[in-house]
Formats: sequence, structure tokens, C-alpha cells
Amino acid sequence: MITHTKATAILILFLLAIIPINAMNTNETTMAKTIYVDDNNTIGPWDGTTTHPYQHIQEAIDNATQGDTIYMYKGIYYEQIRINKTLTINGEHKNSTIIDGGYSHIVVSIIADHVTITNLTVRNSGGYMNDAGIMINTQNVTIADCIIYRTKTGIYINQTQGNLIQNCSFHNNGEGVYLRESSYTTIIETLFCHNAIGLNSQGSHHINIIGCYAHTNGIGFFLNNSSICTFSQCTAYNNNDNQGGFFLEFCHDIALSKCIADHNGFGIRTKNCSNIVITQTDILWNTHFGIKMDDAQDVLITQSTITKNMRYSIHATNSSCTLISNNIYDSLFGLYAEKSKCSAGKNWWGSIFGPAHRERLIQDRILGKKQSKITTIPFLRLSVKSAGAGWNIDETRFPVSLPTSRYQPIVIPGQDSDGDGAPDIWEEKYGYDPYVSDNHLALDPDHDGLNNIEECYMDQWGANPFKKDVFLEIDWMQSPDGLINKPSQALLTEVKQLFAENEITLHVDMGELGGGEEISYTPQFSYADLRDFYWNYFLHNDLNNPRKGIFHYAFICDKGPGAGHTFIGWDELDSFEISAQTLQEKQPSYTRDRLIVGGSVHELGHTFGLIADVYGGIDNMIDTMLFSKQYWNYRNYKSCLNYFYTYKILGYSDGTHGPGDFNDWENLDFTFFKNTQFNLPK
Repeated sequence: MITHTKATAILILFLLAIIPINAMNTNETTMAKTIYVDDNNTIGPWDGTTTHPYQHIQEAIDNATQGDTIYMYKGIYYEQIRINKTLTINGEHKNSTIIDGGYSHIVVSIIADHVTITNLTVRNSGGYMNDAGIMINTQNVTIADCIIYRTKTGIYINQTQGNLIQNCSFHNNGEGVYLRESSYTTIIETLFCHNAIGLNSQGSHHINIIGCYAHTNGIGFFLNNSSICTFSQCTAYNNNDNQGGFFLEFCHDIALSKCIADHNGFGIRTKNCSNIVITQTDILWNTHFGIKMDDAQDVLITQSTITKNMRYSIHATNSSCTLISNNIYDSLFGLYAEKSKCSAGKNWWGSIFGPAHRERLIQDRILGKKQSKITTIPFLRLSVKSAGAGWNIDETRFPVSLPTSRYQPIVIPGQDSDGDGAPDIWEEKYGYDPYVSDNHLALDPDHDGLNNIEECYMDQWGANPFKKDVFLEIDWMQSPDGLINKPSQALLTEVKQLFAENEITLHVDMGELGGGEEISYTPQFSYADLRDFYWNYFLHNDLNNPRKGIFHYAFICDKGPGAGHTFIGWDELDSFEISAQTLQEKQPSYTRDRLIVGGSVHELGHTFGLIADVYGGIDNMIDTMLFSKQYWNYRNYKSCLNYFYTYKILGYSDGTHGPGDFNDWENLDFTFFKNTQFNLPK
């Protein structure tokens, strides 16, 4: 069991162990100079002076010496650069001094120590596994006041140490920062938004993350097989309703202090972890779990405020934890444990009478199952005044400009007399005048989320601009046991009919519409691997793949990181994963075919914006407990989005089944999968 003394010692060791080693090399020349670059100097001469700046960054690097500064004037520099000397590269203005990699593998490659890059934008790397905006293979590199977007990986720190990222913004990337087997990394005052993963740490240690924000990602902060890491005054908020904020897997010695996990699917998730310390942290409004512990040992949560989580505040399975001096209140479940040991004395549970062991109006409920041991006495009769982070999220702190349309437009072959992007033959087919220009990018007459250019592109596969179309690509993984992960055509036909009855044409691509394929077997894989499958098999490593924003995407496998969940593979919630074997083990009374298709329709509903915020019966695990209040509240909600009916009903509810029902069909948001927001409803 972790004591106060031990917890304090752990925090002190973390802070002493994580010391940035970004000191400048003392052997650098004292004759450093400034070299200038201006992409507007296209005719020369070029000598790097203010009068005759180089046109290209690489030319300036090649002519620089150790310790020099390269100053870039505003402009767009279409090049890939290789920094092989200790240099400082400084942009005139970070929003308008841009290095555009043109989808090359790596935009900026750093192979020298003590390099500093400040005040510029890096964008448009390639989309393959090891492609990146900035690749760091050396130590003591500083990246500050930069914007990195539209890359597979924003900054890839590869098997090195002592690097600093400060006051940067990462958006629209496969991941913002990837730490691969690296150490002594410090990330300060940095934003991660609209990425599949904000920070991805694999096999790394001694990481210090201070004052960082992560929102509207699949996962804000993902640590796998990492250790001795601290989060201080960081927040993860409004991240994926089916993924979430701080994810720790196979980690040890991790500390969160004065952090905020606000309105995620999972606020904090620890799986196969040990020695986790969470102190003075706010964990609130998370849709599924405030804190989820699976096979986690020695988790200490102290002086934290854990409240208003929509389902469970704390959920522990095969875990051991100590809760002390916390305020835990105003959720359906304060603490739920299976096969776990939870020492939870000296907490305030929202009432002078302590926690409840049955459903009540005021106190949070406590439930231990399957030989769990929970102790809550003595409980506090007053709230802990010092609990919580002590600060509030400032949503204006990191302003960011996000792309609102396709970066490269869809080009459709054929005669286009009026030049509006739609060929004459398509315009004539659907009653448009081929000689009068229409703003087809803004036209969506059937309100299905696909504009007329996208409808025109999909005309080859049956799209109609005046009838709602939904396109779903399905990839499925081979099973080593010869089991079938390809969805049943018979059940899919049944689902298509349900959609048709609601005037929606569901097009399913399993090889017939330009995508959909069987994928070689991969054993147990992580969220980061799932993201890579998305890039490999849906995007085909192409950041301008026109299918993005048209197709929803499904990935069916034996066992993935979740039994079934939606995930963000790049920047929007357009995808889901179904683990057929995991579902079969959990639900043995259903056939594999039924589990795959039922789970798929459920998750597809989330990509239409039907998430836990929208209605209390959606993704409510508690309403599967027969005769609970939640069961009685939502038993008439006859929808596959209701966990009680997920595999019994293959469609959505129309709201006609009495009290507690909800009309899913009327509330489908066809644009959600391409314009995703998880803001907490007011």
C-alpha cells in the first residue's frame, strides 16, 4: 500500500530525475553569424546577407558553420531540409513562415546536437510509418514557438535524450509528438488538438510534461511501456467519447499533479501499470469513466476532485488502489470494483452519511463484486477544501486555425464547360445547367454530409445528390484460428433495409467500391497500432485520399485494444474497431456474425454524433443491471446504442416505444464524422 511518505518521495524523485539537459555545447564557435533566407529572392545573387538572402533553407544550412543562426523571412519554402550542424533556425512569424514538405517522407531531419528551431510552421509530411514533420535523431534539440500540422507524426524523437518542446501547437496529425525509446524529454506549454494521438510515448522514460493542453484528439496523452514520467498542470478535455484523456499502458512510476481530465470518454486510464500517483487533480464530466483501472497495482489518488462523471467516477478491475482526502460525488457510481482491493477511507462522498451501497439521490454508490475488498470507513463528513487542481481551463489560451475544407480538391475527369468542378454529364443527369457555374462545394441538397463534388465523385458507386447516402468501408483481419471476421452479407442486407426504411442508402464496401480488403493477422495490438492500420489500409498513406470525408471506416479483428469502440485515426471521429473474439468471449450466447454486425451498427451510430452526451441511454453500462434505476429509465429505448439491446436490435430507435425512448434516426448528424466536436452540452 502506498503511504503519504512514499508518495511524497516518489514525486521528489520524479522531479529530481527529470532535468532537461539542453545546455548549449561549450565548444561552439564564438564567431557565430546570422544568415538570411527569403523565398522571394528568386533571381539572386545569393550570399546569405540581408541584401542578398539565400532563396532556399538548405543552401543556407550548407553554407553555415557551427553556432550560426539562420533567419527565415515570411514565405512558403517548399523543400525538405537536413540539419547536420549546431544551428539556430528562426522564422520571422510562426504563422506565415512555413516549411512545406510536399508530402515527402521527412520535412526537417535533424542529425546534429544542440539544434534550435523557433517561430515557424512545418506541414505536409508523407503518410507512412516513419514519416514526420521533424525527425530528431540527436540530443539537446529545442523546438519552440512552432506549429506542426498535416503530418503522420509532428515531431518524431527517435532513441535519443535531452530534447525540449516548448510553446508549440500540433493539429491534424497522426500524432503530435512520438517519443520512441527516448529519455529526459521536456514538453512545456504545448497544444495538441485534432490528432489521432496528441503525445505518444513508447518505451521512453524520464519525461516531464508541464502546462500542456490536449483536446479533440482520439487520445490526448498515450504512454505505453514508459516510466518515470510526470504531468504537471496539464489538461485533457473534450477528447474522443470512446477514447479519452490520459492513457497509461504497461507503465510504472507515473505522476499526475494539478491536472484536469474534463469531458473525455476515459479521463484517466491505467492498464497493466504500477506505482501511479494522482494528486490534486480534477476528474469530471467524463462520459464513461473518470478513472479506469485494469490490472493496475499501487495506484494512489489523493486530494483530487472526482465529480459529475456520467457513468463511473472510479472503476477498478483486478487492481489495487488507495484513495485518500478526495471529494468523490455526483456520479452514478462513485466506486465500482471487481476482483480489486480499494482502501478508500477518509474521503468525502457528497454526504455527511458517507457513500451509499444502494442507489440513492444524493450519495455516490459503492459496489464491490467478485471478491473485491473495499474499505470506506472512516469517511469524511465535510468536503476537502484543498482538493483539486486549483485552476480552470482557458479555451482561448492556444488559438489555432484549423483547415475547414479539403487541402487538395477532388478532381473529377470529364468535360466541365462552366468550370465549377462537376462535369457536364453529371450536371445534366441531376438537373444542373452545365453552362452556369454552381458552388457545388457548398451544395448538399439531401443534407447527408456530402457536398455535390463528393456526390459527383461517388456517382460511379451509386451516390445521388438528392437522396441520403452513407458510405462505409470495412477491412477485416485474418484469424489464426480460421474464424471469419468478414461481416455477414445476410445481416448487412438486413441493416441496409433498416436504413432504407428511413430514406438512407447505406453503401458497404468490402471490395466492391474501390476499398475494403482482408488484412494479414497481427496479434494483440495497441491504440497506436490501430491508428497505423487506419493510415495503411484506409488512407493508403495518402493525406489527400479523396475517400477521407466520404467513407466511414470499420476495422474488424480478433482482439484489439477495445472490444468495440470508435476511434480517431487522423483528425475526426470517422472510424471504429470491432474485436470479434473478445466480444465472443464476453457474449457467448450470440453468434460471431451477430456480434460483428450488431457492434458495427452501434459504433457507426457514434460516427453520426450519437454519443453519451446526446442521450443518457446511449453507452450506459449501468442500464444493463436488471431492475436498476437506469434500467427502468431506459428499458424502452429500443436501440442498438443501448447496451441492453446492442446485439438484439440491428438498428436505431424511432422514439415511439414509450417513456425513456429516444429518436435516433431524427438525431443523426451526417456531418459529425468530418467535423467532430466533443464540447460538453450546456
